[in-house]
Amino acid sequence: MSYFFKNNRISESGYVLRFLTAVLTVQILLLLLIKLWPETAYEPEIFYVESPREQVLIDEIQITQQRSSPPPPPRPQLPQPVPSDEIIEIEIEIDFDLDVPDLPDLDPGTGTAMDGEESTIVSNPQIPPTVVRIVEASTPEGVPSELRGNIEMIVNFLVDENGTVEEAAIVEIRKYSNGDEYEVLPFIEHGLMDAVLRAALQWRFRPARQDGENVKAYTRQRFNY
Repeated sequence: MSYFFKNNRISESGYVLRFLTAVLTVQILLLLLIKLWPETAYEPEIFYVESPREQVLIDEIQITQQRSSPPPPPRPQLPQPVPSDEIIEIEIEIDFDLDVPDLPDLDPGTGTAMDGEESTIVSNPQIPPTVVRIVEASTPEGVPSELRGNIEMIVNFLVDENGTVEEAAIVEIRKYSNGDEYEVLPFIEHGLMDAVLRAALQWRFRPARQDGENVKAYTRQRFNY
């Protein structure tokens, strides 16, 4: 029994051709895979760790409403004085021989206006007074409509070492007409000034401090009607 073997050895050129064909086929398949791959929206994952919030303590400002003040009482009717003067002639006798004892000489003064129980007012303290309680001024009856919402008063406060208002004075009255335009009034009627001063004396402040100590100082605030 004889066997026949066929020589199936691939030539070098045929091997190269098959290799290139295989590489080309793989490239075509990769291109088709990339081309036909379904598109998906990219949603990045964001990892955010919220840090604990720091609590900041702030003194609460107490806002109270002043009770409506009663209308001012009517002016008293003063009687008209009737002149009933009489001219009395008096002769004044002056005695020039007065026995006046010699007065001792006074010692020279050593005091100043800053001495005594009255504390010093610091004009420009390191820490100015800050408001801790506000009392709004009430609107008296009979105020014309053209004044409502157009009046601004600047009040000067004198705050003592305990934060109490010692003095309050209106330093300027403004009447607004068109936006930011205003005119300065010397005074205003209808009891508005009295209502502002009564409310200002009820304000409370954290006192001013100078070199670590509470001092008496001035501060200014605005009142609007």
